Amino acid sequence: MRVKVKDIAKAAGVSPSTVSLVLNNRPSRITEETKENILRIAREMRFQLEMGSDFAEIKKAGVLGMVVPDRGNPFFSHLAGEVSRCAYEQGYIVHQCTTGDDVQHFYSALGSLITRNVDALIVIPPRTMNKENVKALKSFQKSGPPIVLLDRAAYSVFCDFVTADNKYGGRIATEYLISHGHTKIGCIIGEENIYTARKRLNGYCEALSAAGISYNNELVHYGHYDIESGRKGAELLLAQGATAIMAGNDLMAYGVYLYAEEHGLSIPADLSVIGYDNTALCDLMKVPLTSVDQNSDMMASKVIEVLTERLAQTEIDEPMPYRNYYFTPSIVERKSVKDKQIN
Repeated sequence: MRVKVKDIAKAAGVSPSTVSLVLNNRPSRITEETKENILRIAREMRFQLEMGSDFAEIKKAGVLGMVVPDRGNPFFSHLAGEVSRCAYEQGYIVHQCTTGDDVQHFYSALGSLITRNVDALIVIPPRTMNKENVKALKSFQKSGPPIVLLDRAAYSVFCDFVTADNKYGGRIATEYLISHGHTKIGCIIGEENIYTARKRLNGYCEALSAAGISYNNELVHYGHYDIESGRKGAELLLAQGATAIMAGNDLMAYGVYLYAEEHGLSIPADLSVIGYDNTALCDLMKVPLTSVDQNSDMMASKVIEVLTERLAQTEIDEPMPYRNYYFTPSIVERKSVKDKQIN
């Protein structure tokens, strides 16, 4: 059944001609308040008709904004999905913006979410954020809704921060390769300015030191957390004699797999590989990939828990101090690591 002009007019308490002028965007002396009311009723009546339910009966949800650098990365895609699921269970809908690593795009997205009066913001900073371009984020923090940083820290931005213990993750990944007899272990990691990359590399270095293995700068390749960085890193590290590679994420590990296949190398017979993030990609590879699991589901749950606690505060409550929440990674074993053969 089609919604008619007279139906909208009756609901709005105006004449059908007034509704017609507004819906057709014709020049008139109708006040903006009346126009907005007519348009709102028209939208609601169409919604009621199509859904077969009363719009007023649908519970109004709170709204959170989330900025994600790359939904093409399976880790961020899963994490964003879990955030949305956990938020909905607590009565919130999440509006997500994917910005890539363009800082200007990132700030435009933040501004757009704030102007839409979101209750709070969940932010994964782009990898290009640095000391010079972080000032605007501080301004948003001072004048906007509550912000929680997820996965990646931002230089001198002090707010709630939820992440995995990336240093520990880098360490256990490297120790796992050492336990299989590897001493010439390559590391493919993200750019030095990225929080997660720095921490994972620190863990790699700690594991080498604890095992009495000298650090070799030639066995570390800085990339962009993408497939091509894994392929390029594999080429350089194998040329240095690496028998095993710790990849900073599963996408880079996949790049290592591609390089090995292109050059007739077998994983794990010729090269052992461990990934990071434990994404669905691990089980799709020809040889299932051993990977570090970050506990992303628990991270997502904690983000929503922290924000709901902050949003529940009243003016008379004592302000909650900002806190850092770290989750302990673990290794999910599959088939990509093998004991090094002693020559």
